[in-house]
Amino acid sequence: MLTSTDAIAQVAGGKVMPIYLEGRIIPVQNDVSRELGLSANQVVRAVIEQRSEGLVILINGRAVDLPKQLRFRPGDVVWLKAFEGTKGPALQVVPPPSSSLSGVASGQAASPLVASLFAQPASFGGLLSLFSNTGGLASLTSYANASGGLGPLAMLLQSAPSMARLTSEQVKASMLRSGLFTEARLLAGQPVKSDMKVALREMALRLSQAPRGAADSLRQAAESAVRELESSQADSLQAATNREFLLNFMLPFRDAEPVFVSVYRPPRSEEEQDPPLTVNLHTVSETLGEVWMKTVVRQKSKLEITMWAAQADTALRAEKAKAELSAELESAGLSMASLSVFHGRRPEEPRQSRISEHGAVFDQSA
Repeated sequence: MLTSTDAIAQVAGGKVMPIYLEGRIIPVQNDVSRELGLSANQVVRAVIEQRSEGLVILINGRAVDLPKQLRFRPGDVVWLKAFEGTKGPALQVVPPPSSSLSGVASGQAASPLVASLFAQPASFGGLLSLFSNTGGLASLTSYANASGGLGPLAMLLQSAPSMARLTSEQVKASMLRSGLFTEARLLAGQPVKSDMKVALREMALRLSQAPRGAADSLRQAAESAVRELESSQADSLQAATNREFLLNFMLPFRDAEPVFVSVYRPPRSEEEQDPPLTVNLHTVSETLGEVWMKTVVRQKSKLEITMWAAQADTALRAEKAKAELSAELESAGLSMASLSVFHGRRPEEPRQSRISEHGAVFDQSA
C-alpha cells in the first residue's frame, strides 16, 4: 500500500484511497538481507526516498535499491513481506497488516504526517538541547516567568526534581509527565497541566500568534521537540505490536542537565519466559562530561551495569565508587552482578528494537 501527499490532495476530505501493488518482488542481496535482520514472513513498513543514485527504500536504517520497473514516488509508504525466493532473499509488496498502529486498522491509510512518525527513528537531540542549561533552558524559563508562573511550562519546570535528592517516586512522576502518556491521561480524565507535550504545544501555539522575531527560533524548537515526543510514542506503540516493551523519554532536572532514558524488554519466548530489562541513560554534564550507562536487570533484582565516560576523571571516580554503589543497591533489595567502567565514548551497537530505526517490523508469523 502506498500513500503520498499527492494522493491526499486527490481525495475529498483528505481521506487517502489505498493503492495496492501486491505481488511485486524486490530482490535483496544476501549481505544486505543479513544487515536488515529480517526473517521469513515478517512485514516491514518502509519509506521511499530520493537519493542521487535514484529511488531507494529505507528499511531498518538501510537503503535498499528499488527495481526500475516499480514506480514509486519520494515519500510513499510501502508494506513489504520478507521471504526466501528461488534466487535468494526478496521482499514482496503486500497490503498493510490489519493491526497497523498507524491509524489504519480498517485498511485506510494514515496521513503522511502520522506515517512519518512511525517511519522515522525517535531522536531526542532537540528536546535535550531545549532543556539544557547550556541550550534553550534560559529561554524556556524566561517564557515561563512571563506567564506569571501559572502556565503549563511554568508548572513543568517547577515540578522538575533535584538530581541530588532523586527518589523512585520522582522518577515515576517525571516519566508520567514526559509526554509519552499525554493522550492516555486525558482519556482517563487525569490532569495534564504539567505535562511536557502539553506545555510545549501551548508555548508553540502562543508564539505562533506573536509578531515574528526572536521568538521564532524558540517556537520552531518547541514544535520540533513535540515531533520527537510523538515519534517516541509511535516507537512504543510499534514495540507493543512486536510484543516488546519500549519507553524513550527525557528526565529534566532543576540542578543538573537533562537525562535521556530508554527502557527496553524483548518479547517473551519459549527459551526465555522472563527476558531481561535494559535501561540506558545518557547525559552531558559540565562537571562529569558525557556519560552513558547501560543496566541489564535479570530476574528482577540482579543488575549488570556498564558505564562509559568521556572524561578520565569521571571514569576513575566511578571505579572508586563501586563498593558504595553495591551497598546502596543491596539496601534497596538489589544485587550488583557486575560493574564495568570504561573511559571513552560508548561504541555503536545494533538497536535493541528494530522499530528504533527507519521502518517498522511486524512479525505476523507469530
